[in-house]
Amino acid sequence: MNFKTFIFFLLLPFFAIANPKLNEPTQFANVEDSLKNIAITMFKGADQEKMNANKKFIDLLKKTLVLEGAFEYPFDSLKFIAKLSSPDKVIRIFNWNIPKNDGSYMYYGFLLVDQTKLDSKNKSTSSKFKLYELTDKSAEIKNPELAVLAPDKWFGALYYKIILTNDKGKKFYTLLGWDGNTNMTWKKIIEVLTFGKDGSPIFGEKYLFERDKKTAKRIVFEFRADLTMTLKYEDDKKRIVFDHLAPEMPGAEGLYQFYSQTFSYDCYNWKKGKWKIEEDIDARNNKNKKDNFYNKPEGDQSPAK
Repeated sequence: MNFKTFIFFLLLPFFAIANPKLNEPTQFANVEDSLKNIAITMFKGADQEKMNANKKFIDLLKKTLVLEGAFEYPFDSLKFIAKLSSPDKVIRIFNWNIPKNDGSYMYYGFLLVDQTKLDSKNKSTSSKFKLYELTDKSAEIKNPELAVLAPDKWFGALYYKIILTNDKGKKFYTLLGWDGNTNMTWKKIIEVLTFGKDGSPIFGEKYLFERDKKTAKRIVFEFRADLTMTLKYEDDKKRIVFDHLAPEMPGAEGLYQFYSQTFSYDCYNWKKGKWKIEEDIDARNNKNKKDNFYNKPEGDQSPAK
């Protein structure tokens, strides 16, 4: 090794400190490894052990997501959590669930917002990115179809799709999600995220869903556990397609552990700023492997595998 090469390697750590962006990929990759190590005990074992590991995971991920470059970094190796970006690159959602030993789940997540890309009247000058922790309060929400919620009072779900729509200059981020409610029933959810005049996130700000002259702020489907229910967005037709659900036997109305597909399909179409129902649509040839996506969440598996 000549003298110049020796000096270069001697000073390399100082260059990395002087220019943090130089070391971003390595920095985030190291954090990913730490998060994966913590997560090994998040999905197996006693509930208290899972919760303890999950708290460590939350604390480290929160510290990481406020770092410069976190919004753009893919976090690809964290395959046991959902990582979604909106089509306009305004929001990212990091989202996961913890299975409990009684067959239910707890949901966690972060919403990362690029405030410079919000509607001009909603912009905040305090910082470019803002991080919100999502706190699952679904057990306390008695009428979720009618509730206006916020990040600290969130109807927990595991999201797998973000749909962007617009009306009169306002953006609406429609989220499709799964909830392994109990060992008897599961749920799928259509949620809508918007931003207030101060830039704060709002879940269910408006009555955006219309069906049978009734309106709702979010849609919650409940059905027999282990059922593969279709709930997907067809981009070419700009509609949300879903299985029509009904009781499997007479007298079981309202007993959702007996609800199953009728092998007919309904959809919501985006029209004049609302999601409007269209029943008994022709959805033949539209089913695909993605219909099963998040039917059995990856959170059931150890990230170490």
